[in-house]
Amino acid sequence: MHALAPYMFRCYNPNAEKEQRYSALSNINNHDLLGLLNEFIDKYKTDFVLSEETKQVFRFNEVVYDEANREIYGWFESGYYGTKTDIINIETGVVDFEKTKNNAEIIRYYVHFYIPRNVNEGMAFLHTYRGDGIKTLFMRLFSEYFKDTTRLVIQMNPLAYDKAIEKWMDAIAKEIKVTKFHGVRDLAEQAKKLGHNEQELIIKPPRNSGLGKLRDYFSKDTEQSQLVEVLKSYGEVVKTVVELGDGRKRTFQIGTSVRGAVCEILFDEEQVVFNDGMPDLNSLNILVDSIILEYNQLLYRGLDLRRA
Repeated sequence: MHALAPYMFRCYNPNAEKEQRYSALSNINNHDLLGLLNEFIDKYKTDFVLSEETKQVFRFNEVVYDEANREIYGWFESGYYGTKTDIINIETGVVDFEKTKNNAEIIRYYVHFYIPRNVNEGMAFLHTYRGDGIKTLFMRLFSEYFKDTTRLVIQMNPLAYDKAIEKWMDAIAKEIKVTKFHGVRDLAEQAKKLGHNEQELIIKPPRNSGLGKLRDYFSKDTEQSQLVEVLKSYGEVVKTVVELGDGRKRTFQIGTSVRGAVCEILFDEEQVVFNDGMPDLNSLNILVDSIILEYNQLLYRGLDLRRA
């Protein structure tokens, strides 16, 4: 499962005047955070680098620095080594490749940084895959680089999506999906005979109707929240597809996030193109651009944060 986790950058300066202790990110002791991110990424854009501490290899790849739009986006490639495993062909069950402890399976994680000029908050959007991501590795490396350069501390904390786009909380739920559904044993066994290794339960409302508002799934004692509790025991992930009046759709994980009601935005295949199971860079950029505009309109009312 692919998802996007939004974060907020802030820089705390304990030596500044009280009202100025969070620096404008385009002027941090005469440094621009956008430029610092670009310089940091340039250090790791060629060969893979080994992190002995965490048994990871990593590098940045196909990164675009867009100074006009105040953003940087691309891939952060990472994988773990140090364990011997077998790679099997799921169609034949035969081992295709023996992975040694010196091999690493490399996953491409999408990263997108947006640093508006003259404000003290910036945005980071980090890709997660099956619950794993690169936030810890990235922050361990970048926070050290940032402190060495500015003598200050950079913060990157989760940015709750529901706080930024309240309108989606009133969007109507059009579908509920339970992935890796294992509720009805007889049905699951029949499906396996047909070659399906993973089932997905989809619940849809009657025609021209809905399944309640998104906020209903996070409110205690509603029919929707009670349904989520029941469905969680029948599958790995419960998610809902919601739609605004203008036809725009978005998919959220519900009922299982430990980081907040709506923190991760799931990749919907109607919005994001996939090639061989991995998301396409251009379609991810389009999705994130729309999310950035929503944040700008609701977090920075009255400020003219133009994007080229």
